[in-house]
Amino acid sequence: MSLVDQVNNLKLDDNIPSGDANQQDDSFADMLADYEPETLKQGQYVQGTILQINGNVILADVDAKRTAVVPPQDIIKLEENELDQLSVGDEVTLYVLRTPVGDEDLLVSINKGLEQKDWIDAKTYLESSELLELEVIGHNKGGLMVSFGHLHGFVPTSQVPQLKHNQNQSQIASQKAKLIGEELSLKVIEVDRDRQRLILSAKRAQREVRQQHLEALKLREGETATGRITNLVKFGAFVDLGSIEGLVHISEIAWQKVDKPSEFLTRGDEIEVLIQHVDVEKERVKLSRKALLPSPWQSFEENHTIGELIEGVIMNVTDFGAFALVADCIEGLIHVSEMRGAQRCFVPG
Repeated sequence: MSLVDQVNNLKLDDNIPSGDANQQDDSFADMLADYEPETLKQGQYVQGTILQINGNVILADVDAKRTAVVPPQDIIKLEENELDQLSVGDEVTLYVLRTPVGDEDLLVSINKGLEQKDWIDAKTYLESSELLELEVIGHNKGGLMVSFGHLHGFVPTSQVPQLKHNQNQSQIASQKAKLIGEELSLKVIEVDRDRQRLILSAKRAQREVRQQHLEALKLREGETATGRITNLVKFGAFVDLGSIEGLVHISEIAWQKVDKPSEFLTRGDEIEVLIQHVDVEKERVKLSRKALLPSPWQSFEENHTIGELIEGVIMNVTDFGAFALVADCIEGLIHVSEMRGAQRCFVPG
């Protein structure tokens, strides 16, 4: 017997004082008020418990006057894995599609309930600044579209570092098309449920990923690494270490004097370098090729002793003495006090 029937069948004892009877009436009214289910409205989100699942329909208890029905047209929108994960007894968020009139069904949507969960998740990602890996599913003139659960997120062109913005619209569109199917590291930068706006940025994500890579590389200072030369400039060479580019300054290319990096290195070549210093804040990585090459100073020390007579070529004469090339990459100073007037006879070269 239902609670309503029990209440309707209760009789007041004729001998009960009227005050007590009124109090009992109030108690029954409270019980009825507690039992009366909430009246649902179209567009409302409610929590429900799945009662039954079959191929065409899902039934759920939403604590209403009748069982809620998820219609077939809503079920077919579910991914196969999503449908497989649903079980009787599961608590789910549902969206009221239609409130019943007469004998009509109370229609609800699981898809829109999942969308609501995705909006809540997006808000969480916005507040936490956590990185996301999302697949590019399309593009338009303004940017890229990515899949975020049951929502479509938008990445403006200005927020995609991979796109070369100095190209014309046709070239940029071609670049966007090539990104379809690829996964991008992204950060949520705007969530507006009412306006259906979910905006993300690959640029901000890239900055954070770069910081993480720099911090990891910082721990490897003093270690060797293998990289590929990506560019040669007058002051050195840029080397790609896989996730971060570092600079081999012209003074760290070789022990010899280097006038042009291209005389020692070729773009595209793979080289071994020493990680000298990583400045995480300034995003700079200093590398050295010279440090891994045999030191001519060590070789000179091993092959010569103090007091030994050697020959050299005068490279420069100054007021305080003369510089002589005594071995490959090694110049020595003949101080003016050691020359005894012979400096007048020295001619560079």
